Amino acid sequence: MDEMELNETEMNRTTFIFIQEGTGGTFVKDESGNYTLTITGVVPYTIYFSDRPERVVGFAPMDKFLDGFCFGAIDPPNAAVMLREGENESDVVVAELTSPQFDETNSTLTYTAKVLDDYTFNSDWSHIISKADDAIPEAFGNVSIVIDDCPDSFVGCDKSWDEGCGRIKTGCCWHTWDFTCEACHNDEYYVNKCIEK
Repeated sequence: MDEMELNETEMNRTTFIFIQEGTGGTFVKDESGNYTLTITGVVPYTIYFSDRPERVVGFAPMDKFLDGFCFGAIDPPNAAVMLREGENESDVVVAELTSPQFDETNSTLTYTAKVLDDYTFNSDWSHIISKADDAIPEAFGNVSIVIDDCPDSFVGCDKSWDEGCGRIKTGCCWHTWDFTCEACHNDEYYVNKCIEK
């Protein structure tokens, strides 16, 4: 099927970043080459905040965030796992996160993490952090996880609107009222885009 992409201007999308914190944890490598990332002493909510000019900030209960965010295998979020290694030292591991599990009783959060070895930082901070860490510590202390925004998604156009229209690639937006990643526009918008095509 044909696909039509909408650019950022058309979508008028607000970009969010999400932060999770804990007092310790482990990276355990499995047979597939991926890791089980376990965070202990985890704060039971995820902080979210938006890019300018929106300036939206808030707390999402951890269970609601994990249920509403997109951690699927097709387009999982990237995350910077920032580890404190002492007074003046820190490590950063960049990974794709999937399969989250939150144990509220034991304050534990677990992900499957695929470490991105070829990740580079394009930032004014490159003199401090130039790339992802080569040596991944199996156990660590205080940790912050910075997770990127909701992934793009596809919305199908009903054939009654326009025969053979195909699919529209659209942004998935963070909705603060129900803590979910969902399509950024309403059905009328999609219908008009299908008809334009």
